[in-house]
Order: sequence, then C-alpha cells, then structure tokens
Amino acid sequence: MGRKQGERHFYTLLLASSLLWAAAVWAAGLLPAGEPGYVSNRYLSGGAVLPMAGYAETGNVPEAEAAAEETDSAVAQDTAGEAMETDAETEEPAMYEAAASYFDDALFIGDSRTVGLLEYGDLGGAEVVADSGMSVYKIFNRKFGTVSGEKKLLETVLSERQFGKIYLMMGINELGYDFENTVSKYDKLLEWLRELQPDAIIFLGANLHITAEKSQSSPVYTNENIDRFNRALAQMADGRTLFYLDVNELFDDENGTLAENYTSDGVHVRGKYYPEWVAWILRHARKTDG
Repeated sequence: MGRKQGERHFYTLLLASSLLWAAAVWAAGLLPAGEPGYVSNRYLSGGAVLPMAGYAETGNVPEAEAAAEETDSAVAQDTAGEAMETDAETEEPAMYEAAASYFDDALFIGDSRTVGLLEYGDLGGAEVVADSGMSVYKIFNRKFGTVSGEKKLLETVLSERQFGKIYLMMGINELGYDFENTVSKYDKLLEWLRELQPDAIIFLGANLHITAEKSQSSPVYTNENIDRFNRALAQMADGRTLFYLDVNELFDDENGTLAENYTSDGVHVRGKYYPEWVAWILRHARKTDG
C-alpha cells in the first residue's frame, strides 16, 4: 500500500506542476486562445522551441504563420511583376522602315562617307557635321560646315538643339593610330554625346569595307583592320539606346570586301549608290517611346 500511495502522490504532484506551468504560459499570453495544447514557436528556452502538444497530430497552421505565408506569396508575386516590368523596359526597340521625315530630328556625324550621304543622298531635315579626313582625334576642335552654311564646333551644335537620333560613323582615318587608344577615345566620345544629348538614340555606323585590291595595297588600311575596329564598335552597342549598323551587307561582294562595281576609287561608293544607302538606313529605324 505504501508503494501505491507514493505513486499516487508522485502523479498528483506532476499533474499539479503541469497545471501550474500551463497557467503561467497562458497568463503570459503565449498560449493562443481557442488552440489548447499549442505553444507559439516564438516561446524559446535557451534557443530551443518548446514542445507543442497536439500540433503535429492536428496539422493546424497558426494564424500568424498563415499570414506570413500569404505575405511571402504576395512578395513573390510583386517580385515577379517587377521582373516582368524590367524585362519590358530593357526589351530591344523594334526595327522598322521609316519615311524620310524620320531624319527631321537627326544628327549625322562622320567623315567623307557621311559627306557623301549629305551630297548624294536625301537626309531630309537632318543636321550634318562631317568632313573628309575626320577622325576621333580631330572632331572636338574642328569647326564644321552645317546645313545652315555656318561653321560650328560639334559642341556648339549639340548644345543648341536636342536631337532624337545621332548617327556616328568614323574609324577608317584612325587605322594608323594605336588601336586601343582609338577605341578608348571613341568610348569617351560616346560618353560625351550621351551627356549632352541624354534623350537621343545613337546609331554606330560600321566602317565601309574597301575593295580587295585596295586592302592588299596597304599594311594599315586593310579590311582586316576595318573588321577589327567594327567589332569594337559592335561591342559598344547596348541594343536599347545605342545600336550598331553594318551597311557592308549592302555593298559587300561574296568575299566580304567592297564590290568593284559600287566604287571608282576602291574606298567610297559611287554617288548614285548613296540614295540606296539612305534607304537602307531608313529600313533600320527603331521605334522608341520618344
């Protein structure tokens, strides 16, 4: 009998202790009302989660955790939406064929090839800053004849008016200079243009190939060197506000050199072909928000 009484006494004390512990937890607000046997996982003792009697069996999800799951879901949806918006913003503007009025807010910058576009092509209302022998080493200090007939620095032209498009085509006159230095100066020119014309889209024109005969006659002015520089230009384009245009597809022969029938000097296309060049540029217009 003494042994049974001792066991009853032990269980009575254990039950009393459990009731006192539960009362203390409930009083502290750690036992949610209506969910007996569940202790919030915020109630930690020495970094360990207290036992949650009945939770694993019922599989009930506390309201706080359900709300957290809803919040996580909403955040995930918002993040996905932001990603879609970013993709839409960075999507490459569509290419299309434009009318000559597309050039009304355009500026063409370049060397003798651009002079040819002005003299023999129809650039509409475009402004043109170009000169034979022009290079990235001379462009900042040279005064150019403009469409108005007045000679101006390029900086003056860029400061007087905001353009919607800028066509830049130089590079063949730079082939005799250090390649890396030329590319660096071209990069700086683009940064300067972007600073003065933040809303303009810029088209980087590839340098026109020369004939195979002309390429073989010089160790400097070769199609290999032209291609090397054109690849550097292509890498500068971002496909959003800076585009690379390679007109060589229009005038090349099957060997990737300027076709003999298009030129009389092996370097420039004949005057009658410049309108085709202009039409090709208009077929590579870009749609923008502006």
